[in-house]
Amino acid sequence: MNHGIDNIRFNFLYIDTYSFGKTWFYPDSVVPYNMLRYIVSGEGIFFIDGEEVKVCKNQIAYVPRSCQMSCHALSDNFSFISIRFTTSVFFEGGDFLSDYYGLPRIMESQGEERYFHLIYQWVKSESPAKMFLVRGYLEVLIGKLIAHVGQSPDAALEPPKRDEEYTLDKIRQKIKKSDTRIDNRIQVVLDYIILHPTEKYTPTSMAEMAGLSKQRFSHLFKEQLGKSPMSYIKELRLTTAARKLLMNSDNVSDIAYSVGYEDPNYFIREFKAAFGYTPNQYRKAARD
Repeated sequence: MNHGIDNIRFNFLYIDTYSFGKTWFYPDSVVPYNMLRYIVSGEGIFFIDGEEVKVCKNQIAYVPRSCQMSCHALSDNFSFISIRFTTSVFFEGGDFLSDYYGLPRIMESQGEERYFHLIYQWVKSESPAKMFLVRGYLEVLIGKLIAHVGQSPDAALEPPKRDEEYTLDKIRQKIKKSDTRIDNRIQVVLDYIILHPTEKYTPTSMAEMAGLSKQRFSHLFKEQLGKSPMSYIKELRLTTAARKLLMNSDNVSDIAYSVGYEDPNYFIREFKAAFGYTPNQYRKAARD
């Protein structure tokens, strides 16, 4: 059965390795993205939304977007690989991977560490294929972790058994997606936008690209993507900018222009509204 999840995408932002001594401490802050952390060695404590979680070697921690987090090391040579990503789903009042699939805070790795290493290796490569492979390995990694939660390969098609608060109907209400596959005419526009994010778009120009009236195009787009065409473009541009902020050292103005913003100050305001940080704060928080 289709539960409205066919079109969900995971947007890779950044990956890096970290190694700290026993005195390391990361102060309490809001996390503006989702994180998966594979613990390579040592032990540490993560405080996630007030919950104290102890982590150790060969475990994977999942940290949802918008949670409050602080952490500190419990041993010398506490090291981990951290992946940052966002989802294309707006999950109102919760977290998609936690609430829909029951992804826990901590999981024992069952071989998934290889995907952390593969993603890291490909990000550092100069191959033109690297982003395709990085996205692919990220989805495989998430799929493998989801499979751990269920009892069978088909279990991921249904949400875990929960109390009434998490019935399928209520979860569906939270997911801003359609229960149908994306119309081919809408998909043509999406594919073009993803390849040409800096072009100037209007609902009229996109409707013409799809061969639909403006009204019909806007209705279909919002019905199937959960947001208006212009909101989708803004989100795509800001996600692309977030990735660039973490992947290189270009100044904020250059990044703003590269994703289609003509006014860097307006870009900064839009970015802070979306992520809770200015671009420079976002870059610093991710690398500290």
